[in-house]
Amino acid sequence: MQGYKVLKRTGNLGATIEGVDLNVLNDDLVTFLKDTIDTSLVIKIKNQRLDRFGLAKLIKKFGTPYIHPIVPNGYDDCPEVLELLRKPDDAELFGGESWHSDITWMRPTGYVSILHAIDLPDVGGDTAFSSTISAFEALSEGMKKLLRTQKAIHAFHWRENREVDPWVCEQPVVRVHPKTQKEGLYINRMFTSRFCNMTAEESAPMLNYLFNHMEEHKFTCRFDWSLGDVLVWDNRFTLHYPINDFSGQLRRMIRTSALEEE
Repeated sequence: MQGYKVLKRTGNLGATIEGVDLNVLNDDLVTFLKDTIDTSLVIKIKNQRLDRFGLAKLIKKFGTPYIHPIVPNGYDDCPEVLELLRKPDDAELFGGESWHSDITWMRPTGYVSILHAIDLPDVGGDTAFSSTISAFEALSEGMKKLLRTQKAIHAFHWRENREVDPWVCEQPVVRVHPKTQKEGLYINRMFTSRFCNMTAEESAPMLNYLFNHMEEHKFTCRFDWSLGDVLVWDNRFTLHYPINDFSGQLRRMIRTSALEEE
């Protein structure tokens, strides 16, 4: 599209977009962003200045905003936006350090998430992503055929005794992208507990194989952060991993997510 430039990050996923001002939303820009996410799965947009209300306005262009029923980090006047604050003396990042997708344990499930950098450490704190489409394409034909028939249990921060509504549901192990028609794995370490009609112990060997496979470097990309950066990614066909390699400094981000339309 005229005025917008897309720079691919890797051969499998990721792109940086130039020439975009997210404070000036119009139908052409929203269509361009959605199309680029469909093909690149995760995009970085530099040099943005959005407050929580601007981020909320942006996420509504993608679907119904998700308001987390448990996490207390939402703003009172803008509950669909979370503050992800890592204080200098904190040991852990918000959300934990594990490969995962957002909001896979309910329906409608998570569609896109948006993360905006407000305060950053001097160095570190990158975010890594993996293409579950590329990971699925690399499997054998026999494995693909088997997995297409499977469903799995997803539960919020999985524990077997938490497998009760409203934080648990069955999901297909393989999903088809509604626009590109490409197939991708739909499981992750943080929320997928077992295959349907199997125990967790029976499921573990296959799930662990697939988790390790999805996290291979050849399916991933890594984004560093500068102030004002915005990352937007498709939770249905990516995993992400927040890298906790800094300490003693403030890191403040704001994040929001939209649910998939059923």
